[in-house]
Amino acid sequence: MLTLTQKDNTIQIAKLVEGRKVTPVYWHPTQTDTLMNSVHDIGTFNDAYFRDRFELSENQATEIFQGLAAENVVEKNQSKYFKVKRHIKNNLMTTMNIADTSGEFVVDFEPDPKKYTHHTLIAGGTASGKTYFAVDMILRNLNGPKESRRHFLIISSEWNEDSTLKPLKKEKYQQFVHGIDISENSLKESQWNTKEEFFANEVKLRVEHAPDGAVCLLDDAMDSCCADSLRRLINRGLRVFRHQAISLMVIIHSIRSGAWSQQAYNSIRYLVLFPRSQKGKITNYLNQDIGMPLKEARETVREFSQSGRSMIVRIHAPECLIGPKLIKIL
Repeated sequence: MLTLTQKDNTIQIAKLVEGRKVTPVYWHPTQTDTLMNSVHDIGTFNDAYFRDRFELSENQATEIFQGLAAENVVEKNQSKYFKVKRHIKNNLMTTMNIADTSGEFVVDFEPDPKKYTHHTLIAGGTASGKTYFAVDMILRNLNGPKESRRHFLIISSEWNEDSTLKPLKKEKYQQFVHGIDISENSLKESQWNTKEEFFANEVKLRVEHAPDGAVCLLDDAMDSCCADSLRRLINRGLRVFRHQAISLMVIIHSIRSGAWSQQAYNSIRYLVLFPRSQKGKITNYLNQDIGMPLKEARETVREFSQSGRSMIVRIHAPECLIGPKLIKIL
């Protein structure tokens, strides 16, 4: 269940950020009423979509919610009363929705900047927000406490051109951010004669000698001058870089990217998706890979697309979905 109360066996899965106030969000392995989230007005569940879902008229819904508020069973619609009650209780246990507040859920790197944090795969179509998501996460770290700042190596085919990456080039970040442009033009303008030499000296050498706790962001690797070498580096890195305290953030265009994503699903902690741009593909992923019933998968994608641009799938236990305004335990 989800809770804001820390216990011995809770696991932090996200942070709730409200201005300068930061509140950890925890997962608790057992359902406990004393830890259950509460709502100020249970009537907030009573909207048109909810009534359609449970096939309720406005009068029926009003009676049921009045009964729930007063903790009195509604005899006239007893069956639907208990269905609604179970649904709401389950939601309060497994779902946290802050759509009516100014707060936002975020997932950040581990606080110790010298240790391995996690591997992340970011998948989405063009202009879905992939690079923006990665840059925003990096900037939160760089603008946060000094003792938690990490070193970042940005390996991109568009490092010299992509305006989304521009905030990372500010002078105040030069100590922590290092960029490598891996486009065809960079190869032509370099001192190296072949793409193999370019990869070995400009990319591999710098990745493998990155400081402890470093995070390597690989953006548009498929379009680089040394795509095959990068693919092998990524797949090997996903398996062994954690032993060197190096974490990878890999950006791809499709959830299913063949050899580019095959290893990732065995190694990543987070899969970042964008439900507003690839609803069908994400629905199929939740249904076929996560095991969510198709109807529920469609409903889940609809909920997350309505509440935010991104949806983080936490692969490691506890499995859950995390959006800017919504968290749902799987």
